[in-house]
Amino acid sequence: MPDMNDDLLQLKNRIEKSIYQILVSEAEDDSDRLWLMERISDDRLKKLLPRLSVSSLHVLDVIYAHDGIKGIDIAREMGLTKGAVSKITRKLLEQDLIRKNQLPDNLKEIYYSVTPLGAELAELHRVFHEEKDHKAVELLASFDEASLEIVADFLEKLARLR
Repeated sequence: MPDMNDDLLQLKNRIEKSIYQILVSEAEDDSDRLWLMERISDDRLKKLLPRLSVSSLHVLDVIYAHDGIKGIDIAREMGLTKGAVSKITRKLLEQDLIRKNQLPDNLKEIYYSVTPLGAELAELHRVFHEEKDHKAVELLASFDEASLEIVADFLEKLARLR
């Protein structure tokens, strides 16, 4: 009878290999950019899109969903550092996808909102994710809820180990 540790080691290796494949494919995946390029009608967006990171698109989405959001709240929502959010918002400002506002009585806090151009891109990106989410839900529906709870619990605990 094989040793239990050998079985666990084999499972660990399968899990690591799968997670690695997911991470590599996400890092190299340009499907979202290609999908967006096929559907963008505005020439300015077509020129900007190749220069936008995936993180930039997601920050734009957060600003679109929460008009007038502060940088610290973007960082909290996305799990990014304040410095990373500052860098991304600076680029989004330069590309005229977002604008910043300050209250006259509080110049320290900056509030971000999308421009019409940014709203168009954020809306397209939202539709892309809706399509992707639909495929993920179809996959999840092939498993029972108890199994999915185990997987979710495992992944959350694994993330805390790192």
